[in-house]
Amino acid sequence: MQKFLLSASLAALLSFAGASISTLAAAAQSSPAQPSQQSKATKTVAGTVKSISNDGHAFGLEVNQNGGKQTMQFVVDRNAKIQGRITIGSAVTVEYAVESGQNMALTISGQG
Repeated sequence: MQKFLLSASLAALLSFAGASISTLAAAAQSSPAQPSQQSKATKTVAGTVKSISNDGHAFGLEVNQNGGKQTMQFVVDRNAKIQGRITIGSAVTVEYAVESGQNMALTISGQG
């Protein structure tokens, strides 16, 4: 049953495969201002965009970790810098900070 629910959820996310990170940028412009994230310790990870939320404020990134693939979730706000056109399936590098238990994307850069 859990596999079915997971599959149904994944199918719903992938049905929006035409969405792009440019939607994230537009949505981020309308978000309320956040305190500067640059003062927090940052991390960088590279992977493939697997999903983008309907409202454009979040995305899933598949990364290679611990010898396997894992999907990390990121939140995008108005302070995020997006470099290039990024869609589902794009290879990207994400600089992020962990804030209140969430991965806040600071910079999203397309690779290639």
